[in-house]
Amino acid sequence: MIKSSSFELLFSQFSNSTDKALWVLDETPPENSPAATANIEVISNRYDVVALMQSLGYSAHFSDFAFEQLQANSYSRIFYRISKEKALAHHIINSAQNLLTVDGQLIISGAKQEGIKGYIERAATLYEHLETFKADKQHWAACFKQAGLFNRALDDKEYTHLRAIGEAAGQQNPTEFHSKPGVFGWNKIDAGSQLLLEHLADVYLHRDKPKNLLDIGCGYGYLCVSAAKMYQCSVTATDNNAAAINACSFNLIQHKVEHKVIATNCTAGITEQFDLILCNPPFHTGFQVENDLTEQFLLAAKARLRHNGVAVFVVNLHIPLERKAKNIFNIIKTLSDDRNFKIVLLSQ
Repeated sequence: MIKSSSFELLFSQFSNSTDKALWVLDETPPENSPAATANIEVISNRYDVVALMQSLGYSAHFSDFAFEQLQANSYSRIFYRISKEKALAHHIINSAQNLLTVDGQLIISGAKQEGIKGYIERAATLYEHLETFKADKQHWAACFKQAGLFNRALDDKEYTHLRAIGEAAGQQNPTEFHSKPGVFGWNKIDAGSQLLLEHLADVYLHRDKPKNLLDIGCGYGYLCVSAAKMYQCSVTATDNNAAAINACSFNLIQHKVEHKVIATNCTAGITEQFDLILCNPPFHTGFQVENDLTEQFLLAAKARLRHNGVAVFVVNLHIPLERKAKNIFNIIKTLSDDRNFKIVLLSQ
């Protein structure tokens, strides 16, 4: 497997680290991760990963890789399996320069098909390249030493900065949103979410307007901001990703929406009941169709839905959401399906 082989290259270096070190994580590590030690800290942009690593005994920080919150020039080693997003990978490689001690080392790993060779070449423009080592032909790692070239940086697309991504096409009162790299689909208006909003007005033709709504997996807040402006209702938004939490909070504040934005796994820790639940879930973006994630989101929606409330999901056409929902909801109605997405209404 790509993940475990790339991680194992990092793990082979852990035993050599006795001074303060940092493990940068933006995905769930494999089950064979090394036992926690007092000298290795973890930073992750995923709430579930931080919770997992803390449960394993690691000192783990949750942030959108805001490395300025960590002590500069204090880490003897930084371990990093490259991210899927190039801007994020460059941000982390750049930031390591300020975190490492004078003789500190950056160790990166990844697969050839993920571009690890290019990352090694680019990192070598910032650091002294000490060695490259491989698990096999596909999985490489490299070790770099601090070189003091602080006037150089890889192009990270200004990773830390929110920026306007334009207006939602087709809206009667177009709304500008802000987003950034690190948020899924950060630089566009999601077509599935647009389709959901187009059908939301029909849902409330013969219902009382919602007084509050819950957006599960809010991203940068397109759904919850738009729906709140339609119905002048309060918003609770959740996401697992630190960049999404920051962007969604910014957009809700900009549009003067009464809100709470909560970093959590699905709806864990939320006890409030809601008139409307919206969800554009992550299981249409690469997860297997038949897995527990679909059921997890459906059960979470049922638990948080007020009597006579409605949950509206948008999913890829091939996701069997209706079948999965049969044992959870009494009312299941497909409001729309096009060539790519379907909108499903769920109620008790």
